[in-house]
Amino acid sequence: MASITHTPFSQCISPIALRSYLAEFLSTFIFVFSAVGSSISARMLTPDATSDSSALIATAVAQGFALSAAVFISGEVSGGHVNPAVTFAMTLGGHIPIPNAVFYWISQMLAATFASLLLRLASAGQAIPTTRIAADMTGFGGAVLETVTTFTLV
Repeated sequence: MASITHTPFSQCISPIALRSYLAEFLSTFIFVFSAVGSSISARMLTPDATSDSSALIATAVAQGFALSAAVFISGEVSGGHVNPAVTFAMTLGGHIPIPNAVFYWISQMLAATFASLLLRLASAGQAIPTTRIAADMTGFGGAVLETVTTFTLV
């Protein structure tokens, strides 16, 4: 049975641990920059990118390649989590200690923020695409949907 692991804080700031945080930062940055950048590009190139099937397929393929590259880059070093929800699941499963998970989350959130800011600068002020639940879906339904789809990543 899996259990949450604990580790001394000194191990969380070792060179190996710092290398894994950097790997998570870089892989998350690459993923967010590529995935969101492909959405911005599709919207700029296609008048109605949200309903154009070719734009949706191109964006999905670009995001799939971006995720594959991100996991490949950091997989050997940090496990290639890329997503804070995956890090949470790995923590609950006892694969990484809680303090390391906190530093992973900080790295991932900073990377996503910096990638979005860089995209905002590079795309001349284009709106950064965001995801929302459907208008007829409840907040609980959205949470269940996100939980199930994130579970498929783990």
